[in-house]
Amino acid sequence: MILKKSILLPIVVALVFFATFSKAQNPTVEKVRLVLEVGNAHELIQFVYDKVDLNIDGEAGTYSNSQAEGVLKNFFKVNPPKTFRVNHEGTSQNGLVYAIGEYKTNESSYRVWIRLKKVNDQFMIHEMSFVKE
Repeated sequence: MILKKSILLPIVVALVFFATFSKAQNPTVEKVRLVLEVGNAHELIQFVYDKVDLNIDGEAGTYSNSQAEGVLKNFFKVNPPKTFRVNHEGTSQNGLVYAIGEYKTNESSYRVWIRLKKVNDQFMIHEMSFVKE
């Protein structure tokens, strides 16, 4: 019985630790995740400061908020979301927050990279890529 307890305790501690720290670390990433789940370009642009670098399956450019909203609105119209999930999230050595996720439609799947930087005490999207898998 003591052996079972000594084995179970580290497993339970590890599971609690993993469950606690595997959740979204940055509140902006969680908000962006929720917006991507429904494919709402207007709401997504609220997380862009001034302009954004977008790459939609190889078509890349730097866009103002209104231009980016149009590009994303068209992407979501042609590729309505079935699911979106964040697979990995972290912070680089120079303080940039990033998230890597998977955007699925009924027909396709896209790898999504999102990079955010801190502007006026908020993390804002400065780069986003959707690459078809």
